[in-house]
Amino acid sequence: MTINNELFIDIRNFLNHPWSVTKEELEEYTNEINQAAKAVDDIRNTGKGPDGSLVLFPHLPYLLEENVLISEEEKKNLLSLKEIAPSYDAVVSIGIGGSYLGNQVLFDLFCGPYWNQLTKEERKGYPQVYFAGQNVDPVSLIELSSCITKEAKRLQGRRMKVLLLVISKSGTTIEPVTAIRGLQKLLETVCDVQIMAITDKEKGRIRPLAEKEHIPCFTVPDGIGGRFSIFSQVGLVFASLAGIDIESFLKGAQMVEEACQSNELKENPALLLAALKYIATKEHGITAEVVMPYGDKLRSFGWWYAQLLGESLGKKYDMQGHVVYNGRIPVASVGTTDMHSLTQEHQQGKKNKHIQFISVKNLPHDLSVLCDEKDVSGMVPMSRMLDAARRANEEALAKEGRMSCHISIRELTPFHIGALMYFFFLTIAYEGAMENINAFDQPGVEDYKKILHEDLRNYILNEQKA
Repeated sequence: MTINNELFIDIRNFLNHPWSVTKEELEEYTNEINQAAKAVDDIRNTGKGPDGSLVLFPHLPYLLEENVLISEEEKKNLLSLKEIAPSYDAVVSIGIGGSYLGNQVLFDLFCGPYWNQLTKEERKGYPQVYFAGQNVDPVSLIELSSCITKEAKRLQGRRMKVLLLVISKSGTTIEPVTAIRGLQKLLETVCDVQIMAITDKEKGRIRPLAEKEHIPCFTVPDGIGGRFSIFSQVGLVFASLAGIDIESFLKGAQMVEEACQSNELKENPALLLAALKYIATKEHGITAEVVMPYGDKLRSFGWWYAQLLGESLGKKYDMQGHVVYNGRIPVASVGTTDMHSLTQEHQQGKKNKHIQFISVKNLPHDLSVLCDEKDVSGMVPMSRMLDAARRANEEALAKEGRMSCHISIRELTPFHIGALMYFFFLTIAYEGAMENINAFDQPGVEDYKKILHEDLRNYILNEQKA
């Protein structure tokens, strides 16, 4: 299946084999599939999820065209960031989970690992980019501050201008709060440190402080969970500061949203793939999903998808409160690297997983090198080797009776990545409805946070007593 010849979905190793989902099974689950299609239509029409809470992700592709998720004033401020960005020497994106993973994907794809080694002219005036607040690891935070300090000392005649972009809806999440306090402490003597926040519009700790200190603020919209936030201000502010085309990114999501509204399986690739994964889980003992993009730039995409899958479908209760222990274990890997470390288990380990391959048809760069195979030698493009490795993996898995799916995008552009990410939003929404669970909350995460905060509170009290 294809969406406008830009995004391609190959389900040949997921359907109509003795070891895969069958057409008969698709027919047997017609009621669940129809109910799921209606449930997602209801979300589109009402903005309400299965428990009645706000779920507004279908509005994300139209964020710059509507005033549902952003005010006119904030939209104007967002669109002006490209002009402001060159005034900074460095931006540190501070966040965790959905406030980190999507931005890491965009940076890896469109800036790359050597971005900070380029001159500012080579970066077209845009700042260096760093990430923090995705862990409470003191070693990495101190090393980051040391790196920025060294950059600051190389500048002559002025202080380095650093923007700390803190992304936290509540303002209480330990990792970003610790990072911003630590970086302010470590950098303020050597850099001009400024803060920009993306946070809740009313609740939480950051907004009142930002208003008091005149810190520029953007909003995490109501009805948008962290793992769905890449098309919101959370992702768009960061992308703008890094020079990534946000209009094109949103247009890719629009294309998929408009192409996947039919309630007919043959006309809706997102609904069909969700149904196949749902039936594979119900009928074929699938308990894990390996997401395996091919190419180093897509490595962090696997981490992003793992959160989307795990937090959305991994639920203890169904919508009636019955204990169901739903979900699949997400496993992020990358080809060809993990063909030399994980594929042995994928092919010959327990038959409890399916593989989600992701690739790019036309890579932005290529290199032909000499290749020796048995009695022949010749020049082969590395892109051809990468694709051949994926196809070999698919074929080897199929020979062992293992299900896989392959999704590819035509080009590596913001438009195509927007299409790919939004496509997975829809598959998750459809499958959550088929499973009769709430794919839009995360009660388990809140449980551990309560325990963590209480532990730290007790530590502080004990230290004060001592």
